[in-house]
Amino acid sequence: MLTYIVHRLFHSLIVLLIIIVLTFTLPYFQPHGILAPAYAVLQNHASALNVHVWAAQHGLLQSYWVRLYQYFNQLVFHFNLGHSFKQSLSVNQIIALYVPRTVWLALSALILSVLIALPLGIFQASRRNTVADYAATGTAFVLYAMPAFLLCMLAIDAFGFHSLHLPISPPSGVAPWAIFTDPKAFILPVGCLTLLSVAGLSRFMRGAVLEVLVQDYVRTARAKGCGSRTVLFRHAFRNALGPIVTILGLSIPALFGGALIIEYVFNYSGLGAQTLNAALTFDVPTVLGITVLVAVFTLFGNLLADIALGIVDPRIRIEGSR
Repeated sequence: MLTYIVHRLFHSLIVLLIIIVLTFTLPYFQPHGILAPAYAVLQNHASALNVHVWAAQHGLLQSYWVRLYQYFNQLVFHFNLGHSFKQSLSVNQIIALYVPRTVWLALSALILSVLIALPLGIFQASRRNTVADYAATGTAFVLYAMPAFLLCMLAIDAFGFHSLHLPISPPSGVAPWAIFTDPKAFILPVGCLTLLSVAGLSRFMRGAVLEVLVQDYVRTARAKGCGSRTVLFRHAFRNALGPIVTILGLSIPALFGGALIIEYVFNYSGLGAQTLNAALTFDVPTVLGITVLVAVFTLFGNLLADIALGIVDPRIRIEGSR
């Protein structure tokens, strides 16, 4: 198991190194190239001389390889994601303010999605080709195909103005743990993000369970007299968890992507809204810093999924350690 984890960790570090190089290189392709921050800060005073002086003061005139080494050193050993010249703050300060809010939002949606989607997928598999299965499948297809912003607008219209009268926006400037102190204000954003995840996850769970139910060992268990419930939960459920664990690891970037739209629609000051504002104002260091952070979260989620997959399915662990 240790060899398996070391291999997966090594692969994750290689991917992270590639992402760091790409995020560092991307600003060279923006208008004005690497000198773009000088033009953004100086604005009407951006003469050739002023741009040159400002760029020299901030180390922008150094060679690509020198700047890459400095960027890598600051990022890896000091976790310094850069400086936002638009907001006159370090990217670390900006992220530290908004990340906890988005993490609690995405984590709450992920937990609810698992608690709803896994039993729903098992129920559909056990009642396949029935009215209940068709109804759940049709609902999942509608939610899976529906754009996030449309689902949010429909939820606001239905539950914010016409029934229940739920808050259509969490209070501004709240603490990261406000989702626990004022849960009513987060019902709509968490509910929308959960529904977007449940639709796809339940379909994967249904397909995985159906695939396991036709295996020889399941037919053997039934031939030995095991009841349907025992076959479903003792034999089929665990063996169907492999693909689901992988999907959960890959769902982390999707949750952050969905949070971007949901935070903007519900006017919630989280990492998604900050990313959108930074992109609209051409705050490139902030966008790239958040990109690196989300990449780290994604790699960490995939690493946890690989470890969990090795625990669930020993065949994966043995094969991956070779």
